[in-house]
Amino acid sequence: MKLDSSAQDAADFCEGELKSYYRRKGSFVKLIPWVGDDRKHIKKIYTKLQLILGKDRVKLASYDDILQRETEEGDLILIAVLTGLAGRGKTTLFNKIAYDWAVGSSRVLRKYKLVFLLKMHALEQSSDLVDAVFDQLLAKDVSIERGALDMFIKNSPGKVLVLLDGFDELMTTTLCDSSFGSILEILNGKKLRGCTVLVSTRPSHVDRLVSEKLVQDPFTHVEVMGFSWKNVIEYVNNFFVGEPDKAKGLLEKIRSSGLLIDLAASPMLLLVMCVLWQEKCTLPETMSLLYHDGFSYIFRRKGLDSQDEAAKVVIEIGKVALHGLLSPDQSLSFKESDFEPSVLELALKAGILTSQRVRKRLQSHNSVQFFHKTFQEFSAAAYLQSLLEADPEEFQKILNEIMSKGAKRFEYLLRFCCGDNKACTYEIMKVFQVRCGEELSFKSSSQMGQLALHCFFEGQSKHLPPEEFIHSFITDEISIRDLDRDNLNSVIHFLKCVAEQTKNSGNTYLAKVKKLFVNVDRWIWFIGMIEELAVTMCAMTNLNAVHFLFCLPLTGSNMADIAKSLKDLTNLHEFYIHCSDNLGGTAALWCMHLKQLKSLKKLHLSACSLNGQDITLIAESLIDLPNFSELTLFSNNLGGTVASWCMHLKQMRTLTNLDLSNCSLNRQDIKHVGESVRDLPNLVELNVSYHGLSGRAALRYMQLKQLKTLTKLGLYKCSLNGQDIKHIAESLPNLVELDLSDNELCGTATLWCAQLKQLKTLTKLGLRRCSLNGQDMKDIADSLRELPNLGELDLSVNHLGGTAALWCMHLKQFKSLRKLVLNGCSLNGQDMKHVAESLGDLPNLVDLDLSWNTLSGTAALWHKHLNQLKSLTELDLGGCSLNGQDIKHVAESLVDLPSLGHLSLYQNDLRGTAALWCMEVKQLLHLQRLNLRICSLTEDDKNHIDESLSDLRKNGLDLDMEIQ
Repeated sequence: MKLDSSAQDAADFCEGELKSYYRRKGSFVKLIPWVGDDRKHIKKIYTKLQLILGKDRVKLASYDDILQRETEEGDLILIAVLTGLAGRGKTTLFNKIAYDWAVGSSRVLRKYKLVFLLKMHALEQSSDLVDAVFDQLLAKDVSIERGALDMFIKNSPGKVLVLLDGFDELMTTTLCDSSFGSILEILNGKKLRGCTVLVSTRPSHVDRLVSEKLVQDPFTHVEVMGFSWKNVIEYVNNFFVGEPDKAKGLLEKIRSSGLLIDLAASPMLLLVMCVLWQEKCTLPETMSLLYHDGFSYIFRRKGLDSQDEAAKVVIEIGKVALHGLLSPDQSLSFKESDFEPSVLELALKAGILTSQRVRKRLQSHNSVQFFHKTFQEFSAAAYLQSLLEADPEEFQKILNEIMSKGAKRFEYLLRFCCGDNKACTYEIMKVFQVRCGEELSFKSSSQMGQLALHCFFEGQSKHLPPEEFIHSFITDEISIRDLDRDNLNSVIHFLKCVAEQTKNSGNTYLAKVKKLFVNVDRWIWFIGMIEELAVTMCAMTNLNAVHFLFCLPLTGSNMADIAKSLKDLTNLHEFYIHCSDNLGGTAALWCMHLKQLKSLKKLHLSACSLNGQDITLIAESLIDLPNFSELTLFSNNLGGTVASWCMHLKQMRTLTNLDLSNCSLNRQDIKHVGESVRDLPNLVELNVSYHGLSGRAALRYMQLKQLKTLTKLGLYKCSLNGQDIKHIAESLPNLVELDLSDNELCGTATLWCAQLKQLKTLTKLGLRRCSLNGQDMKDIADSLRELPNLGELDLSVNHLGGTAALWCMHLKQFKSLRKLVLNGCSLNGQDMKHVAESLGDLPNLVDLDLSWNTLSGTAALWHKHLNQLKSLTELDLGGCSLNGQDIKHVAESLVDLPSLGHLSLYQNDLRGTAALWCMEVKQLLHLQRLNLRICSLTEDDKNHIDESLSDLRKNGLDLDMEIQ
């Protein structure tokens, strides 16, 4: 479309004005008030930030990657949501994008005629884009006609980039889509489709932003993580140019503290650390104290030496700050008249407050703002702290108002309020317990639990929180999973505090813990945290299971601390460590403590880089444990070493389970293993998966026929062929469980299925991903129908599409079958009809997995047969491309199943269909869990589901509608 010349002229003139603004005034970024030269050019202070893409956690090279993301169909994704904690550099990133566009340094940005960088603290939900551009970016006397600029934007949205900085600061806190102006209508796609928008927010406001009213798929989600450790080192060294000892000391201090490492990712807070370290070579240990010391430094620099007077100033401006945060429109800008004049003068002099002339709809006035939103939250917290003593009733009233509006929205306010204040901390813990008691836990999904523990950490109280609060977190089973460093730090602090405060009274709370599970990314741990956890574990005197999975970067010394902390636990039965690859060659430091674990039954040391000498020392320590029965050494490189430690295996007379899978064993190693375990009177389970055992010679080395007590054998991914399977079946007629998954067995079933039918005691058979075809399945099914005890059969990820008619009739004979897995078998609708019809005669089938077969639009063919599966308790139809009508058919048939408790429908695209089927699902009266994750449900869908299933949820239904 050819543009009107006035519209083009307006765009040309606006482009020039914007570029001039971004190159000049917009290119200088405010630092913080405690630095003398508090404005620096963007090129001098910008340090590359860590940008992490979506749930896959892909690290982006630069912001260019955000603007070039495409959908599966190859269309550009035009909306991006950038989330990041306060001070992580979101604003500076947007300033850099605007500057790069203005100077032409970015190839990707050159396609945009206009780039609008707008501050959302000055916007309401009704704000208009063109009005905001005139109010925030263009000179008062600029000669651009609004209507002409508006016409260009509407006719050329692909040439417009909008940067919306700080959605969490939007003046409107309760959104009503009928009141939206053009800015929010761009976000929800009702206006200017084709326009590119990047919007930033704190994580606490993501749910409001990514919602039915505003941003929906497709959009790009990017986490602004701030500085990497490499960036921190670079920044500190640049700050202390000529003072390498100070730089080294600060870096060592930061690295010694999990909290400081986390806070140092914030460019703003790292600068705070630098200036405080420069003055005193010391740093506080909490975020609240860091801000407190920063404020004190500001006032000293500005000549206000009296700390009492400085505190009064902060409390006075904090009263205004708190009113603004709690106001319906979340005021972050104030009039000068809102402050007492002398207080305003001091706060402006210090730089905590700033004042500037602003224009809105041709009206101008002086607007007063806090330098950063966290400054407003810190000041508000100082005022709130003062109320606890001055007016406790008002304190409680305000605290209840905060909780009613949503504690997560006021995270920093609450954390600052607890800062170094035991009384406030106790009161806030009480409110968390009363109002959020059922939500409090260590789970990563428990936002209230995480926030409550952050608040407790900020308080640094030596006194315990309320008893009910402690009981919410400390139960007989503690699970610490998938936490970031900030959360893990707060969890460890809480547990350590409870341990220390109750050590003289029998560890009242921690003594009831029986199981401890820890699964936290190894890079989250910091120096000293593992030792603190070991101290805490000593107080868990009744522990019977400790599992560290995929997490601890243990050194030999760390392992010694942990093993030592466990030696007095008389009930410890299980000790698991998985994926701690720094333990290789360290067993001499800690294996002696294993001898003290007299109740130990199971030891797992998987993927720990252990060597032959380690295993020798470990095995020697385990020999005298009277109840020891299970040893797992999965994924340690032990090739060529078995001869040095196998004699100790012979002495483990109580051993029942041995897992040596993926240990790089050679044929001689296999021979030594076979010789060592053949005389163990109680060995029933052996796993040597992930070893090349193809050929009868290799299997003969194992001396299978000598393993007379063996009932469970794992040979997953061992390059076995048909002859191997025949030999195994002939050698071990008493097998109860056999896993042959991931061996290439295509077309070989005729060689071994006759022997398979002789395994009369077999209850579980794994044939996952064995490249079986329809004829193989016919032979196998024909053999298995003669096994009277077969209860579980895994046939997943074999290409069986279009073949079910060949073999399904034999399924009718599997009268003992309880679980059948046909996941990812390329079954079609006709296959499903045959399978479902055959399964109707199985009286014991309780678990059926049909996920990841392409069944879109086929349910009408097979759903009626489902109602014959009267014993079924679990059904998985996830990832089957089912549509809304399919779900309706399925749900209608499941109504007659009296025992169905779990139904999985995850990752089927069901957007806009819930009204079709939710009333049928409502009839599944015994349903305990419904999985609708990643089903692209709309807000209307979720409302239908919530309304229809409300009675089921009251009766305990666990409903999962997470988007990822």
